[in-house]
Amino acid sequence: MKRIATALLFLFAAIACYAFGVPVGGVIFLALGIIFEGIFWIKLFKRKKEPT
Repeated sequence: MKRIATALLFLFAAIACYAFGVPVGGVIFLALGIIFEGIFWIKLFKRKKEPT
């Protein structure tokens, strides 16, 4: 559950950066949006560690 919650947090951060960066033309916010979206996808598809 924690993994999904953090992934959603990064998704919302990416959407917020895109929403702020596109109308203003802020390249920094667009770059942050891309980074946050990448982290979202990595966290979403990361496999759980199996107990040994």
